Amino acid sequence: MNKIKVAAYCRVSTDFDDQLNSLSVQISYFTEYINNHEDYELIEVYYDEGIIGTSTRKRDGFNRMISDCENGKINLILTKEVSRFARNTVDTLNYTRRLSELNIGVIFMNDGIDTRDKDGELRLTIMSSIAQEESRKISERVKWGMRRRMENGVVLGCGRIYGYKIIDGKLEIVPEEAEIVKDIFHQYLYEGKGSHTIAHNLSERGIPTLKNRVWSPQHVLKILKNEKYAGDLTQWKVFKPNVLAEKTLINRGDNEEAPLITIQNHHEGIVSREVWDAVQSELLKRSQKSREGRKHSRSYWFSGKVVCGKCNYSYVVVGSTTNPYRQLGCRNRQIYGTGSKIAPNGEEIGCVNHVVDERILNKAMQELLKNVQSLRPSLEQEMLNEIQAIQGIQKTVDVTPLKDEIEKLKQKKRKAIDFMLEELITKDDLKQQTDFYDSEIIRITEKISNNQNIEVKHQQQIDGIHEAIKRIRGVSDCDMDNTAVYGEMVSKIIVPEYQHLDIYLNGIPFGFHLTYTVKKAPRIGIYDIVIDSCVIAS
Repeated sequence: MNKIKVAAYCRVSTDFDDQLNSLSVQISYFTEYINNHEDYELIEVYYDEGIIGTSTRKRDGFNRMISDCENGKINLILTKEVSRFARNTVDTLNYTRRLSELNIGVIFMNDGIDTRDKDGELRLTIMSSIAQEESRKISERVKWGMRRRMENGVVLGCGRIYGYKIIDGKLEIVPEEAEIVKDIFHQYLYEGKGSHTIAHNLSERGIPTLKNRVWSPQHVLKILKNEKYAGDLTQWKVFKPNVLAEKTLINRGDNEEAPLITIQNHHEGIVSREVWDAVQSELLKRSQKSREGRKHSRSYWFSGKVVCGKCNYSYVVVGSTTNPYRQLGCRNRQIYGTGSKIAPNGEEIGCVNHVVDERILNKAMQELLKNVQSLRPSLEQEMLNEIQAIQGIQKTVDVTPLKDEIEKLKQKKRKAIDFMLEELITKDDLKQQTDFYDSEIIRITEKISNNQNIEVKHQQQIDGIHEAIKRIRGVSDCDMDNTAVYGEMVSKIIVPEYQHLDIYLNGIPFGFHLTYTVKKAPRIGIYDIVIDSCVIAS
């Protein structure tokens, strides 16, 4: 007697222990069931574990079974139910029709469907549609549960994060990695290095990434842009538009069913809020430069810091690069010359400002740091006076009632979602209610933001001044000739005109105006630079 070549297919959608036990039970059941039928010959029990059922594309066991069917190894397939075979109606019908053309039937045992029967396809269509709808409802419930947990501050959907470990849904700092994170932010902000240079530096030092790989610029940029390092938590950054979608999309914050959920001051940050904000500003500034065709550079301590006081263009290195001392000239002048012209867009172009020798900048910084050291007590007093002035105009606003109002609106939104899931209200009713709640939350949030923005800005200014005082106190005599220190301390250098410089240091709310004299001789060129004066700029 020719036996029917029978295969079975089973699947579980997670890899949790209880589900794997269920899988082993299914395999044992099908093996015993097929062997107990004298007219059946067991080919194999195919299975997939930890794979969702809404698509067949990544189900290796399923795809191998179909391949064996096409190669004539199987005459009949047994499976527990439609939802185990596929929760996508289209996939279910496509595969059963494809198998029917090969004279291969599929029996869905719990659903009592045999595709070899005349009404098999009709019943299968109904059951697979029900399975797909069930999958959609489960997806909605899962999303709802995830949203609730995210709003409560539970960390979901991310694996290990450099500098943090996740324990029971909470972020905890990994000290040795946190030091690397701080170093990355410091190199980018205070040393002016780019992501390529920082990545190369980390690799040279033998520091591995979490996956024990070589650092790349993308690794560095991800860290610099990750709000978690400032103590904030934003979740649901990617989402699937529907239950059948295979690819995830980047969440731009415009998806009602999967909104971005942000909690400020959620956990202990690795870098200060001031450093975080400054880095985001610097990222934006460098990005704008890149779009304008101006490459960010930190080849020298002054790169990207010198600006023309006449036309506001950058000063760039000009002339021969083999010269041991670099010359900086106004980019506007280098491109358009000294004559004043009007560009087609109406912008005035051309500049007459002079070049500045690198030695002049070095000499100016030496003199400035000497002055800072000698005038340190009075400078610190002036900066402390600035803090007092800022604090004097600060107005503390109690926003607690406004925050309470937002929380009440959020609770109403949650109740509305519950009502919809319990089918007490329709989706349209839910949308109307949530639209109203969202508009109210936005209005109140803007009110809070307007009240707090000035206070936050003032606090950032105060923190910056305190940081500057600390930096000034840390300057020693050996730093006077250290160009690396210059790069860290200088925020901007303006060249108003020849023999004049305005230098601004990071965190100090005022600048320093310097005048200088250059002494030259034939064939020798510059042989001395004298700083004539260094005063606080008005």
